Amino acid sequence: MATEERPERPTPRKRRRAREQGQVATSTDLSSAIALLLIYLAWRLAGPAMVQRMADATERWLTVPEPPHLTPESVADGLQSLLLLLGAVLAPVMLAAIIGSVAATAAQTRGLISSALLQPDVGRINPANGFKRLFSVRGLVATLKGIIKVCVVMLIAALILRARAPEIIAMGDMELLPMVSTMLAIAGEMVVKCTLTLLVLGGADYAFEWWDHEKSLRMTRQELKRELREDDGDPQMQQRRRQMRRDILAQGISGEMPHADVVVTNPTQYAVALRYDPREMAAPRVVAKGQRAVARQIRRLAQQWGIEIVENPPVARSLFAACRLGDPVPEALYTVVAEIFAAVYRRRQARRDRTFPGS
Repeated sequence: MATEERPERPTPRKRRRAREQGQVATSTDLSSAIALLLIYLAWRLAGPAMVQRMADATERWLTVPEPPHLTPESVADGLQSLLLLLGAVLAPVMLAAIIGSVAATAAQTRGLISSALLQPDVGRINPANGFKRLFSVRGLVATLKGIIKVCVVMLIAALILRARAPEIIAMGDMELLPMVSTMLAIAGEMVVKCTLTLLVLGGADYAFEWWDHEKSLRMTRQELKRELREDDGDPQMQQRRRQMRRDILAQGISGEMPHADVVVTNPTQYAVALRYDPREMAAPRVVAKGQRAVARQIRRLAQQWGIEIVENPPVARSLFAACRLGDPVPEALYTVVAEIFAAVYRRRQARRDRTFPGS
C-alpha cells in the first residue's frame, strides 16, 4: 500500500501536542559522545590525583606488618573502606558522565520534562510490535548506524595501533613505569580520536533524527483542515484573531472615519476615506486607508455609516501611495478629488430633492 502523502507543514498546535507527549528529536549517540568527551577531560584533569590516591592505598595495604585476624566485622570494614575509596577516586569521572549525558539531552530537547513516555503501554511489551520495530525501516537504519559506528571506531583503533607498532613491540624490553606510560599514551590517543569521531557521527545522527522527526510531524491536507477547524473553537486562538483584527484596524482607521464624506476604492484591494470641512481644512484629509482586509473593513464601515463609496482605481491607488493617515490630499490630486466631491455633493442634493421636493 502506498504511503499517504503529507505535504503540509505541521501546525504549532501539533508541534505543541507532540512535545507534550515527549516526541522530540534526540540522538543517544550524540549524548554518549559528549559524555565520553567530558569523562576524558575529567580524567585529564583529575587522573594523576586518582592514580596517586589508588597507589597510596595499595601501598598501605601491601605494607601491613601483620595480616589482620579476619572476622566478619573486619571484612565488612575493609569492604566499606574500599568502596569509599573507589567512590572518592571515581567521583570526578562519574560526575562528568552524568553532567555530559544530562546536558546533552537537555540541549537537544530544550529542557523538556515529560512523563508521557513513562505511562504504562502494553504495546511496548507486545512481542509482535517488537518484531515490527526490529524489522521496520527505522530499526534497519538504527542497526546500520550501529554497524557503521563500530566499524569506524575499530578502523581508527587499528590505524593507531599500526602507527604505534614499533612502540608496542619495544614495550617488551621496557621497565614497568615506561611501559605503563606508553600504554596510557596509546590509550589516550585512541580515546581522543574515537571521541571526536563519535561526536561527528553523533552530530550526523542528530541531524537525521531531526529530519525524521520533522517528516513524522507533517500533515495531510485533511489533518490540516481538521486542525484548523479545531483551532476555530480554541479560546486562545479566538483571542489572538481578535487582537490581530484590532491591530489591523488600528493601522489604517482613525476616529474621524464616521465623519468621512467619501470612500474611494480600487474597488477591493484599496480603500481611502476622505473628509473635508471648509471651516477647518484647506484641503480634504485622509481619515482612513488600507488594503485587502483593512480595505474591506473600511467599505463595511462606510456602508454601515452611510458614507458614499466611489470606485475609482487610479485615484484610490494614488491616494494610498501618496498619503499617510491624517495627511491632506496632495496638490497633484486636487482636481480629480474635487470632481469626486462634486459628484458626491450632487448625489446628496438629488437625494434631498427626492425626499423633500420643492424645498
